[in-house]
Parts: sequence; structure tokens; C-alpha cells
Amino acid sequence: MALRTTIWTGYPARSPLVGAHRGASAVAPENTLEAFEAAIAAGADFIETDLRLSRDGIPVAFHDADLKRLCGDPRKVAELDMDELRSLRSGIVAMTDAIDMIGGRASILLDTKLHEQVALERCIAALESRTADGRIAFGVRSLDAFDVVHTHLPQCPTLGLFSNIGDYPALALRGGTWARLWEADASADNLANLRRLGLKTVIMTGDPMDGSVGLIKADALAELCFNGPDAVMVNDPSLAVEVIGQATQPV
Repeated sequence: MALRTTIWTGYPARSPLVGAHRGASAVAPENTLEAFEAAIAAGADFIETDLRLSRDGIPVAFHDADLKRLCGDPRKVAELDMDELRSLRSGIVAMTDAIDMIGGRASILLDTKLHEQVALERCIAALESRTADGRIAFGVRSLDAFDVVHTHLPQCPTLGLFSNIGDYPALALRGGTWARLWEADASADNLANLRRLGLKTVIMTGDPMDGSVGLIKADALAELCFNGPDAVMVNDPSLAVEVIGQATQPV
């Protein structure tokens, strides 16, 4: 398969791009090699995964701050060494291993859950050698986090994961390239405003308040794509590939 390493700065034939939220988490355990492989098989353009740091300094693919939801253990990821994490959840994977397994078969979006500068810098140092080809973008949740990433990895595309849309003009001025909107905020006006700032847009489907993150039905996804986002993120990338493919077929 040809390398697909340029989606953060250029475009393949498909638009919008399809992002697999925590991998193909609709069909495999989230943030595991199994979920990433399933996303590639489904034809996802990029794989979104979550970046945390273990106590012994290993960047790991894990969403929650603690292990309560997935393992029934209230301890935090940052309080446990990698071996301890693996004993609690066999599918947990070091981010370097995930990046190496994905290779050039899909691009990657790292949702950086880290807010402390030292922890974020440790992750950046561990991953820096794998960021040169442009296939990895960093998702940041604050302008301060953007500044840390941009200082150490100025060549890396960055995607704002802000809850306040009003923060995006400052991101654009700093050199950010992408903006995430939740499905409920993905109006034509909001998309147009972000485009005027020079930002490309990723729509996160579902609602963070009701546990439906990444979930969407085919008809709703087709309607969402009509407003022209640059990418969508879903738990089931095969559904998005199918819906977008049908929308682009000649009549």
C-alpha cells in the first residue's frame, strides 16, 4: 500500500477524511493494536489515539486518566509503571509500538491528554524521532500545550481540541493548522469562520455529555458531511468510508 503521510498538509481524493476514534473502537477494544489494525483495514485516513505517560516515562495509548472504567482499578496511569499497566490491561500499548505498527498505512492524531509541561516534554522527547515524515499530528487542549509542542516539534502539524471555539483565532495566529469541532457545533457558519482563519476542520461525532462520543448513524453523518468539513472522526470508520463513498459517486 502506498504511504499516506501527507493528509495533514495535503489531500487525497476523499473528502472529508475519515478518522478512526481510538482506532476502530466500534469493533475492537479502544486504543489497542487490534483497533488500529481494524481501522487500517476499514480504510481510515488517520487513526486518533490518546497520549498519556506511565510512571516510568513511557508514552502509552490510553484515554482515561485512571483505570477505573476499563480495569476497575482507581489508580492513575501516571502512578503505574508500564509492566504494571500491562498486568492490568493486556492490550495496553506503548505509543512507539503503535506508531511503528501503523507505519505509513495511515496518518496518526495524538490526543495529548497531558497538561503538565514536564510530562508533555518527556513524551515529545520519546516520540521525536518518529515525527519527521509529517504523518503524526499532535492534538492539544490548550494554547500552552500548543506552545510546548510547537517549540520542540515546529515541523509537526497541530490540531486544537478546544472546548471554547473562541480560542481558535489565537491558535491560528500561533501557527496551528487544524481545529476540532463537536458535532453539535459543526454548523456551516462555524466551519466557514474557521476556514477564514486558515484552519482546517475535524468534526468529532457524538456528544461528550451523554456517552455517545464517536457514534453516529449513516443519515446523520451524510448530513454532517454536507457542510464540508475537512475530516470526521468516528468509532466505525467503515461506516464513514461507505457514506462518503456513496456521496461522491457520480449521479
